[in-house]
Amino acid sequence: MKIKITSLIISLGLISVVACKGSASPEAKLLELAPKFQKTMCSKTIECTKDEFAKIPPAYRNMIPPFMQSEENCITFFKGKFDEAHKKRVTEKKEVTVEMVNAFESCISALEKTSCEVFKGGKGKVAIPGCEDMEKYSN
Repeated sequence: MKIKITSLIISLGLISVVACKGSASPEAKLLELAPKFQKTMCSKTIECTKDEFAKIPPAYRNMIPPFMQSEENCITFFKGKFDEAHKKRVTEKKEVTVEMVNAFESCISALEKTSCEVFKGGKGKVAIPGCEDMEKYSN
């Protein structure tokens, strides 16, 4: 009898842990998505701009923002921006919403599927189809 009760308690504990794990908060989900977003955004940006940057004369390459010169610099830049945004949300007591998480998921999916044509001729402002909602959350 004691063994049945103990095994029942352990089973309930495991079920509750699994159930809680499956329903992560939007903040936890966003923190989980951040590295994937950073990696996807940076690899696509570097891949799609390297040919254009190669055309820039060496004397003017120092004018290229450091975060656009390598994937590592880009990821570091975006990680810093994510950390700043997190601190700002905490300070202003703003919570991550499901809509925000959905916007990040949609943008990641769009970035993975987009071609480099989107990055060409943007004159400083690139609009990536599928990432339109991200602008609402970037401030």
